[in-house]
Formats: sequence, structure tokens, C-alpha cells
Amino acid sequence: MTDSTPEILVDYLEKRQADRADRVRTLLASLTPWEQLLVHDAAVMGYVQGMRHPVGEPIGKDRQTIAHVIDACLAFPDLYPAIKSLEDSTERRQTDEYFVQCQQPDGTWEQASSTTKNPAFVLQRLAARRRAQPDFEYRIARRTTTVRVVTFDGPDSEEQQ
Repeated sequence: MTDSTPEILVDYLEKRQADRADRVRTLLASLTPWEQLLVHDAAVMGYVQGMRHPVGEPIGKDRQTIAHVIDACLAFPDLYPAIKSLEDSTERRQTDEYFVQCQQPDGTWEQASSTTKNPAFVLQRLAARRRAQPDFEYRIARRTTTVRVVTFDGPDSEEQQ
């Protein structure tokens, strides 16, 4: 019996690995700078804590793990500033807007109404659209916008600018 892996399987696995790497690069490139920092802080500290976890010991539930990672990030605010900045937010507000979307011939969905903060009103708009154009596909979408205001001191020196 041979230990060699068939070339077709090796090619397949290499392609899958390259596809996953491309998908990760694409996702990371699509994030805002703030989202990139937040993912960095949580992912790195999660990895560090995982490597420090004793072999054979049970792993906590998701909420316990999240609390453990956040606590560890807060212990090193200079290394994990995005997590620390959540604590320093001076203001946070969230707005939910609802609107009707219409499915396009290519399968994508486009906004088909103005936005409203009233979910009951968007239901009325949806019903009206469906009555007016029964051959079209419509759905309701919600857009959530979160605004965070974080204050910070300016750089201490010209090198930090």
C-alpha cells in the first residue's frame, strides 16, 4: 500500500485552500478600518487564549469564551485598542430603517421605496407594491446604522502624527 495522495486530490485541496485564502482577503478588504481593528483584536487574543488553554481541559461555552477574550484584551489596552475603545465610547446610538426591495431579473435585490423608521408603514408599502405589480418579487429589508463617538487625546509628538 502506498502513502502517496492522488494528484487530482492534491490539486483539489490546493485549489480549495487558495479559494479560502482569497475569500478571507476579500472579506478583510471589504471591512472598514474600525472593523479591521476589532476583528484583529478579538481574533489575535482569541488565538492567544486558545494556545494557552490547558490540553484536555474543557473549553467554555461561547459566552464564557467571549468574556474571557474581552477581559484579556482590556488587560492590554495598548495592544488591543479597538476593544478598549468600546469601553471609552462617549456616545452610541442606533437607527433602524425599513424599506421595500424588488428582485431584479439577474436575481439581485434593489431598493424599491424610500426608507422609514416605522415597520408597520413599510408593511403597507409592501402590500401596495404586491397589489400593483403581482408578477414581481418584493421583500422588506432593514438597515441598521450604529454611530459611536469616541474621544481621544491627540498625538504626543510629531512622530506619532
